[in-house]
Amino acid sequence: QIKNLITPENFLKYKDIEKADIVKDFKTSMATDEIARLESIEVPSYQIDEQLEAVKKEAAGEELGDENLLRSKIESTLMRRMVFDFLADHANLEVEYTEEEEFDEELMEKIAKETIEAQ
Repeated sequence: QIKNLITPENFLKYKDIEKADIVKDFKTSMATDEIARLESIEVPSYQIDEQLEAVKKEAAGEELGDENLLRSKIESTLMRRMVFDFLADHANLEVEYTEEEEFDEELMEKIAKETIEAQ
């Protein structure tokens, strides 16, 4: 049933809906990587090892996939946290409130209807 939902049309609709968030996440990732490089912020290997062991323990024997990939994701998450902590400690930030994007109820209803019809 799920395979029926994964169509080129639905993918394109999903891509259009999520594009702004993907671009925002990519820019954030690039910025944090650059700040980490400029400020020589590195994640100590023992922190990565501790988090990896915690994930393994929480998984309770479930297959976690490629350990090197998991290690890389853990390191990336810890690095982002360290950069944000660095910025919180050293930056002089001013909060700017913006209005959130409005929810397009008609578009969501259309997608839902088309998805149901595809089944």
